[in-house]
Amino acid sequence: METNLENNKITEDISDSEEYRFSYNFINEPWDDRSDKSKIGIITLLLATFLAIMALVTNNLLLHYRGFDPESLYRNFEIDCNVIKVEDHPYAARIHSMTSNELICVGAVISHTSILANELCLKSGPIRLRLGSPFNPRCKKGFGVDSIEVIPHEGLITKSLVILTTFENMVHCIRTVKIAKKYDKKKQFVIIGRHFRRGKSLSLQLANYDPAYIVSKELFRNINQNKTICVQSIGKCPVRVGDLLLQRGQLLGLASMSIYQREKAQTACFANLSIIYKEIKILDPTVEFI
Repeated sequence: METNLENNKITEDISDSEEYRFSYNFINEPWDDRSDKSKIGIITLLLATFLAIMALVTNNLLLHYRGFDPESLYRNFEIDCNVIKVEDHPYAARIHSMTSNELICVGAVISHTSILANELCLKSGPIRLRLGSPFNPRCKKGFGVDSIEVIPHEGLITKSLVILTTFENMVHCIRTVKIAKKYDKKKQFVIIGRHFRRGKSLSLQLANYDPAYIVSKELFRNINQNKTICVQSIGKCPVRVGDLLLQRGQLLGLASMSIYQREKAQTACFANLSIIYKEIKILDPTVEFI
């Protein structure tokens, strides 16, 4: 009997002690017992956590796709490009991003101080020009851009070409290209552009004039086709904005648009440079037209 009394007393002592008394806190308090302020605090905390997670996911996606290679979408399609060395075509300037050093597009060396390019080449931020052989100590460091002049052109989606001017000495790294006012529709054209491997090489493909081609009104309704030269290339090499169109070694145009899936679109259009003859000569009188 005394033992039972002692046990009951011990139990009462334990249940009354602060150490063993159960109490609710912010984490385990039942929802229905919480105040409105507590409920709002929990909802705010959950919402803040969710937004923080989404921000991290978005940031990771942006970092991943910033260096995304759009050509990877078309790896299932056959790409067949003729690879040429950059030093073999010193009139083709390579325009690189200063941030990533990525080759953005190509331009044309039209004088000893001027590079003609598509305005879209400037949309990725600060750029640096690379000319001539990458193995030539005078050329491999590249050249900065000292001024940019915009020339309106309705044969482009961007509606503008640009003349990039540098006051650095490029003479040992370049050969200028003359701009032709006329072209022969019966002779072959040459397209020189950025190679999909983005190395120290360019792509070259042959093309024929396409008189029957009509620019899609849905995709390219902003392009004035009367101010373009449309050609049908031979092969399955992509054409990218700013690629050069030449005939008999003379420059005729810069690509108005990018065409990656050549099995679906064999024809590419180029901004006709002859229609902006006066504008180019005003900005740089040394540019040669023939």
